Amino acid sequence: MTRKLAQTPSTSVDLLSLAECVEKFPSKTVVLLGDFVADEFQFGDISRVSREAPVLILRHRETQVVPGGGANAANNLADLGARVLPVTAVGQDVQGDSLLEYFRGKRVDISGITRVKGWTTPTKTRFLAGWAHTVGQQVLRVDREPQSPLPEAARKKIQQLLSAKIRAADALAVSDYGFGVASPALVRQAAMKRKRGLFVTLDARYHLAAYAPPQMKRNSKLCITPPSARTSTS
Repeated sequence: MTRKLAQTPSTSVDLLSLAECVEKFPSKTVVLLGDFVADEFQFGDISRVSREAPVLILRHRETQVVPGGGANAANNLADLGARVLPVTAVGQDVQGDSLLEYFRGKRVDISGITRVKGWTTPTKTRFLAGWAHTVGQQVLRVDREPQSPLPEAARKKIQQLLSAKIRAADALAVSDYGFGVASPALVRQAAMKRKRGLFVTLDARYHLAAYAPPQMKRNSKLCITPPSARTSTS
């Protein structure tokens, strides 16, 4: 009796075409409209179990803050070599400072990032327990989110910045995490003002249908990433 060899599942991704696409990024300008999130990681060594409650006591070792949400998308575009122009808002807080410092270090144009007084930069803090030279285990996550919507003045400024920066852009990447920077109306307005078509990619948890009305489809190419396809845990 002969045994049939298991067939390798075929992939729907054309790797050659994908490689050619990636090679084009250094010649492209991409506007990133979306919610910047600070992903904060608190690393600690397990010291003992608390006497106050059945929880671990961690001896703090280090803190890392990396781009999350739309900031992660902007970071990925920059790593691919694209000229990325973020249009977003962050608070006048430590987390906002950290994100600005990070992108300055990568020589990303941050002139489209609006600082908003009294507004909280969305921050997701993860506490990881372990020891040095081991993989930390996440034991707790604390989210800090804005307690109020973006002020009207900040929204108008974002609209002005988007209109200015999108004129010469090759594409618009939208990353909507529900914190108020991006909206279907803002994206439609920007796309309709263009004299030529605009390639738009959308990563949104909200209002998916509202982002793609018929009149926008006629003027732009829209690519939607459903929430289930995301690799981000933000």
